[in-house]
Amino acid sequence: MNREGVLLAPAYHCVTMLDPAMALEAEVHLYHLQADLSPDLDALEKLLASIKKPVKALLATHYFGIAKDFSRLKAFCVNREITLIEDCSHVLFTEHFRAAGTGSYGHFVVSSPYKFFACDDGGLLYTPEDHLLDRVKTVPATPVEELRGIKHAWEKSRSARITIGDISSIDLRLESLSACPVVPGNDEIEERSAPSALFSGALAHRESLRCSRLIVDQASITDNMRRRRENYHRWLEAVTRISNCQALFSDLPEHASPYMFPLYIAHPDPHFYWLKHLGVPIWRWDEMADSNCRISQDYRLHLLHLPCHQALTSNQLEWMIAALDKTLNRFSAKGFQ
Repeated sequence: MNREGVLLAPAYHCVTMLDPAMALEAEVHLYHLQADLSPDLDALEKLLASIKKPVKALLATHYFGIAKDFSRLKAFCVNREITLIEDCSHVLFTEHFRAAGTGSYGHFVVSSPYKFFACDDGGLLYTPEDHLLDRVKTVPATPVEELRGIKHAWEKSRSARITIGDISSIDLRLESLSACPVVPGNDEIEERSAPSALFSGALAHRESLRCSRLIVDQASITDNMRRRRENYHRWLEAVTRISNCQALFSDLPEHASPYMFPLYIAHPDPHFYWLKHLGVPIWRWDEMADSNCRISQDYRLHLLHLPCHQALTSNQLEWMIAALDKTLNRFSAKGFQ
């Protein structure tokens, strides 16, 4: 794919999902999603009819480790000679393990094992047709990079680094935060024709570290899945008792290993601001390409990504749940509701 081709990408995304196409100077068009983050095929059909350049590829994502049925989407792509790239970067998908319901749709499959294991890097490119990889050229890591990877892997292997305090101190901290005005971020549209600063052309062609591959091969898939599922269910049980929020996926499919716990909150201002200042390790994709997709516009600020990593301790989860509960049940003196 090059500047003459088009990539169709989901409107809800992190910036790194678009970086490779940007690096190739390809045109990117965003397709609409439904509330469960599955592709809106009717809207996709209309979008395709409006594009003048040849559409070379379509990227489809299994968000947060919850597998989607892409069978209709695959037929859509095959019938139009569009390469389907199945994004399994939120899915437990390795060289020797494939999460149920994933990896069977795409002409190419991409995954990020480092998101599930204590390795420093590692991206996996898979295709059921081996000859399609013949043109993929990679270079090995240098000895210095290997040593640095071992150091980082050792650091990541320790328990999840979340600083927690006394639950009783959360109220006092919230009193202080709510007494001060919320400092809004600079919400603006910026034109950009190059990849983000997170993209490295050199790393795109570098083989994963040998220590990373060893860690993935030797780690216990069973323990990884069990702990992540337990943490997800603990979040799920907790948020049913917390106001002003709702789990995006209230059911965790059997055998799924969740990447994050997605939570929809009613009042991102001021609650997201307060949670960040409390030190709760939350994320959201508030930096994304502009589109008229209603779901993506809404989720951009309202959908939080909460950790359910296997290394989380019970005390860390208890503190985060308490911070979420106390924050979402508090309103600003400025009249947020």
